This record gives sequence, structure tokens and C-alpha cells, in this order.
Amino acid sequence: MKLRIYFRPALAVLLLLAAALLFSLAALKIPLLLLPAGFYWALSALGLWALWRISRLERWASWDEPRRLLIFAPHEDDCAIAAGGIGARNHRLGGVTHIVYLAPDETPGLPEVRAAEARDAWTAIGVDSSDLRHIALLPPLHERSPAKLRTAAIELRGIIDAFRPDTIVVPMFEGGHVHHDMLAALLGRIVTAADRFTVFEAPEYSPYVSLAYTPHRIVALCARWLFGLVAYYGPPDGIDGRPVEKIRLSAEDMQAKARMLASFVSQNAPALVAARAYPDRLVPMDLAREWKQPYAFRHSYLSLALAARRVLPARLVQALLPGPTGTIGRDGTLTNWQDEWSERPAP
Repeated sequence: MKLRIYFRPALAVLLLLAAALLFSLAALKIPLLLLPAGFYWALSALGLWALWRISRLERWASWDEPRRLLIFAPHEDDCAIAAGGIGARNHRLGGVTHIVYLAPDETPGLPEVRAAEARDAWTAIGVDSSDLRHIALLPPLHERSPAKLRTAAIELRGIIDAFRPDTIVVPMFEGGHVHHDMLAALLGRIVTAADRFTVFEAPEYSPYVSLAYTPHRIVALCARWLFGLVAYYGPPDGIDGRPVEKIRLSAEDMQAKARMLASFVSQNAPALVAARAYPDRLVPMDLAREWKQPYAFRHSYLSLALAARRVLPARLVQALLPGPTGTIGRDGTLTNWQDEWSERPAP
């Protein structure tokens, strides 16, 4: 039976160290075991490096005053994953929380189901259903539509001006899902230096792997080598050196977030509760960045994995280089905002 470790990277690294030590002791009797001992010491070193990087990249932040919180989410479960805890805390503190969903599911019948789940999630923590809006602003998943994005930009600016938030939360521009990337990039275009509110990006999932910037992913990859008996599930990493702010939430706030996640039955609620009930993680948006791709694709882990799939069996590649095979909606590649926004045809 597999040991599943959630949000406790130190425990996974400790198991790697234990494996390295056991192989080293066994090698005193069987010299051939020096090779696996060295391998597990190397994995342990990577794990210890990842723990150090976590300590450098992540910091606790407080949410102790009521705010006018505006959450933009392409899909209904994204709101609870990204900001369910702070949404619950903000409501409890007397703040105003407004949630706008922008990309209804394209499967017949599911938009109504998922909208009802979102209402159940937010009303369960006291947020009135009148503070939820569902408007189809983003292009369909596999469609490029610069015209629709330009219309969406105008509509989003109108929503912001009408609500007058002091804090906005949006999914991160990270290459995980094209709708997430579109929404973040649109905010990056319409927010100006004159605006007097803060914009945060919330990481959810990304194909990015980096020794410097994705320490939880490094621990997860290393733990896969513990004889298939251990799986580490960490919270989502960022994609660069911006600090990841972990919002300090009470037990009541965390229970509220778990209840919200449990409302999304159509999205495998038990898995959401198990893997997404971590304190909300926010990264300050860099409004001065150049919006192209989330990270350099050519020399990335994703590029290597896709190249390997062209010459090796997919199952073997997934075992050796596990992870997403690209941005959802732009399968086999990574979101390119210039292609999405430009009127010229994509190459």
C-alpha cells in the first residue's frame, strides 16, 4: 500500500535519507550496493536543497482586516483552490467577497451543474449567491480568438471599476491551463500603475520543473524513487523568484476551505479535498513583465519530456519524466500569449 504524504516535504526527504542510510549500511556487507546507496544520497541531497529553497521562497502572510476581495476564476473549482480560505476569512472579518467565473464548461449539461456547485460552496461559508457571477468571456478551450479576448479585456475592466476592489486574485500565468494563462495576462494588460489595488496570482499546477523555483515538485520527483511505496503531494510552486505568500489561516478557515472543495462533486471532490486543502498561496503579480510564455520552453523539463515521447514509449517517458504534457488547451506545447492576443495567424 502506498504512503501518501500531503504538504510535508520534510517527511518525504527524511524517508529518502533513511533509504540512503540503509543502502550504505548494507553495502558494508555487499559492496555492489554502493551504487544504489550513492543514488539515494544524491536524491537526499536534492531533497535537502529543495527544503532550503522552500524556506527561501515561501513566507507567511496575514489577512487580518476586511477587504473588498475580487476573485476571477475561469472554472468553478479554481476559486476555492486559489482563494477559498481567504474568501472564508474575509467574509468572517466583515469584508466583501465577489467572485466572477469566466469560462463555463463546454460539456452539455455541466455548466449548470458546476454553477450550482459553486453556489453551494460559497453559500456554505456565508457568502451570498448574489456575489457570484457567471459570464462566458474567454474563448473556448481549443480556440484562439483575439477579438474575444479584446472584448473580455473591456468587460473585465468594467467589472473592476464597478466593484472597486482593494485586492484581486487570479490564477497564475504558469502554463498549466490556457484559460488560467489568458485571464492572468488580460489582468496584466488592463491594470495600470494608477490603480490602487493589489493583484495576486495563485499557482495551481504547471508543467514547470526547476531546481531553483519548484522545490515541492523536486521533492515529489525524488520521492517517486522510494520503490513506488511513497508519493509526495506538495502545494503548488511558483515559476520564478517572486515570494510565495502563504496566508495564515485559522482552523476554522481551513475547515471552510475543505467544505468548499467538497462541494465540487463533478470535479472529484475527495481528491480536491485531499490535494488542495492547503493554506491559500498567493504571488504578487509583476505588472511590468513582458507577457510572452510563462517560462522559457526550449530548454525546459517539458521540452525534454515531449522530445523523449517522440522516440520512446509514452508509458516509459511518463515513468521517467512524469508530469503534464503541456498547457491544457494547447496540448504538446506551452501557452504563448502573443499568439493568443495577436490578430495575425499563429505559425
